[in-house]
Amino acid sequence: MRKHAWLVLSFIGLLMVAEFGVAQSSTQVVLNRKGETIVLEPYAPNILRVTLSLQRENALSKPGYGFAGVPDASGWSSSETELNDIYRSSRLVVTVERDHPHAKLPTELDIEKYFNDSAPDTHLTFTTPDGRKLLEMKKWEQAVPNHKDGTASLNNDRRPTDPPFFTVGATFVSPDDEHYYGLGDNQEGFLDHRGHPVRCWNDYLSPAAPSTCVPLTSRRSGDRRSGTAYRSL
Repeated sequence: MRKHAWLVLSFIGLLMVAEFGVAQSSTQVVLNRKGETIVLEPYAPNILRVTLSLQRENALSKPGYGFAGVPDASGWSSSETELNDIYRSSRLVVTVERDHPHAKLPTELDIEKYFNDSAPDTHLTFTTPDGRKLLEMKKWEQAVPNHKDGTASLNNDRRPTDPPFFTVGATFVSPDDEHYYGLGDNQEGFLDHRGHPVRCWNDYLSPAAPSTCVPLTSRRSGDRRSGTAYRSL
């Protein structure tokens, strides 16, 4: 039976770093991008916590509830090329694409005035040392509740004493033979969530029975047995 790599990804929506470069502590690699901070923190050769934030102090903060392990960078090493920052162990190779500025057409500049994403494009790829792809994230989003995204009503639940909060999301590449299971107690009548929207809240008025969401899912890619990636978003 093949050994599978298990990934633990923690994407915390959390702004302001203008410099570029790489910093590294005893257990963390900190990548500073235009307007965002990316932190790579290993817990084992096959477990890596990834934190992305538009607020540097929050990206560097410790994990919240549910993390019982202790960071351990034994066996991990970092390197860089002209195109990527690379962090690797005996089980995983994590590639973070660098920013590649290019001259934009006038039409692109006009579109960005109104429809630009809320966070810089961030392309992360997780592979095994022999090159087998496990996970690929194309971009992520973070924004304050707003009318453009239809999330302004979330401010109605905010108390004066609450700290700022944001809506967050991430976009992953999904191969044609990949299928998704889990996400709680769903009553929509299907087991595989591929191709179906899943709204992660408790829906007590769901047609069949109340649906309860748990924001943790597993994915399986066909007969290639690429392993299961647990994504906590």
